[in-house]
Amino acid sequence: MSRVAPTSGSKLLYFFFVCLSVLFLYVDLNYKSFAGIKYFYQSLSISSSFILKNVTVEPLKYLYEVSKDKTELINENKRLKQELDKSYISNFIISRDSKFFIDDEAIKNFLDLNNIENVFYLAKFKYFDTEMYMCCSKHRAFIQTIKNNKDHIGSAVINEDGIIGQVIYADTISEVLLLSDSEHILPIVSGNHFCNARGSGKPHIIKCIFDKKIWQEEVLIGQEFYSSGMGGIYPRNILIGKVQEIREIDDNLIEFDISLVSSPLSSNMVGILETIR
Repeated sequence: MSRVAPTSGSKLLYFFFVCLSVLFLYVDLNYKSFAGIKYFYQSLSISSSFILKNVTVEPLKYLYEVSKDKTELINENKRLKQELDKSYISNFIISRDSKFFIDDEAIKNFLDLNNIENVFYLAKFKYFDTEMYMCCSKHRAFIQTIKNNKDHIGSAVINEDGIIGQVIYADTISEVLLLSDSEHILPIVSGNHFCNARGSGKPHIIKCIFDKKIWQEEVLIGQEFYSSGMGGIYPRNILIGKVQEIREIDDNLIEFDISLVSSPLSSNMVGILETIR
């Protein structure tokens, strides 16, 4: 049978513990007997909180900072790479100042006369089918300008090595007809030799055919050919390539291959030269 009221013994035990608690409280207030225990408890609480934070919060915070720094570093590297590619293209133009412009004053006069703000516009490759470039006669690249959406149809496209082609279609993405495309024709010259060089459909190669009755001078392996400026697309006197192979078609006709100095594979950044209209 259960008890519903405390016995005299349980009352005495309850009274004893109340008196003991009052005694401990009195001693602590007057003599600071339990101050060490309280300080130890507070120290333990602070230490536990610090350790817990270092084990859980700080690693997550560190991972966030590392990922943030990595993203910023990647973006900064992209920006620096873009500036470096732009400087390469600028250096190409400057190193050939006798072909593009004689001096700084000539550049200024050219820009003022034609109301042009830039000599070239920086662009990047958006799509380039390397398999088609290596195997087939159709050599095209698709590029996008960095800061403007002007109509660049008919403009020459260059990279750090030289001329690579011309824009034949312009929208958000521009299509570039490369020099080696079988449909591309480029007027070139070397001394008294002139030729409308056609793309061979092979990587880095264009070809010429000439009649020995018209050209009295012999074409030599390693002979350099330059853009003639004819046609109004490409600047004059830019090195296009060197004669790589010569073949006789018949008694009068000679065909030779020219190895291009520039390659669309050398960089994913290009410059679109300003077109005068």
